[in-house]
Formats: sequence, structure tokens, C-alpha cells
Amino acid sequence: MVWRVADKLIIGLIVFLAVAVLYDGFHLWHASQLNRELAKTEAGEDVVGDHPHLRFARAYALQQDGEFDAALEAYAAIDVPQGHRIQGDVHYNLANLYLRRALEYRESGADDLALPLVELAKEYYRELLRKDSLDWSSKYNLELALRVAPETELTEVEEERNPEHNPRSAAGIQVRRPLP
Repeated sequence: MVWRVADKLIIGLIVFLAVAVLYDGFHLWHASQLNRELAKTEAGEDVVGDHPHLRFARAYALQQDGEFDAALEAYAAIDVPQGHRIQGDVHYNLANLYLRRALEYRESGADDLALPLVELAKEYYRELLRKDSLDWSSKYNLELALRVAPETELTEVEEERNPEHNPRSAAGIQVRRPLP
């Protein structure tokens, strides 16, 4: 029997389609398993699977409910290898969590508690922007964080005319001056 080129192409197409259907079927089955686990946790069961997406969904739900400490612990419990695509989402949500809490502290007048949280948020946004410089959400939120707590640089105080008031004689005290 002589195989024509058209027959070979048809068989190749059938094999390709079968592989594509199996691949999509596996991912559909996996997604349905995740959805079942999510439904269990939404029904009130405390069982959260080991899958990072389930842990992320639980942490995000806690974040949306305004539970700062619980959400922080839930994000910290997400164990993903370096470079996993959910890692960027975790860092982005952590930065948002820190920034929101810092803004709450500032509104209540607790600037001393807000500043470290803003700095943590800025560091996470910068880390995300190092990986993807076109991440507009991180850029926007970093700008907001920079408005809340502008960057400063350490500069030495200029010497005074009187040697007894010279800051260099006391240990080189440095003062923070805002960046231009």
C-alpha cells in the first residue's frame, strides 16, 4: 500500500489533536480538583491543600477580609520554588498588604508604625520591577509608596564655625535630607 502525502498529513493531524485534547483534559481535571478544594474551604472546612494556588486563594481571602496578621502568615506559608509564576503574585499582594496597613496607620496618626511597612512595600515593588520593568501596577503602587514616604539620602552635616559644636568631633552624626 502506498501512503500518499495527504494520508500522512491527516494521520499527523489526528495524532496532534489527540495529544492536544489529552493535554487540555488533564489541565481541566486539575482545575476541577482545585475548585473542589476551594469549595470545601469556602464551606467552612479549615483544610487547605498543599497546592500553592489554594494557599494563595486563602491568603487573598484573608487579605480582602482585612485580617492583616492572618493574611501575612498565610502568604508566608506559601512554599513555591524560585521563579514559580505565583511567586510574583504573592510578592505583589504582600506589598499591597503592607502599603494598605501603612496608610491605615498614617490616617490614625501612627507614622512611626507606618514607615517600616511602606519601606517593605517599596522593596517588594522594586523586586517585581527588576523582574518585569513593564509591570504597570507595581510602578503605580511604587509611586504611591514613594509619595507616602519619599526616599532620603544620608548627608553629613556641614561643619560649624565653633569646634565645640562640630558634629564630626562627636561621632560623625549624619542627618537625612530629602532627595531633590
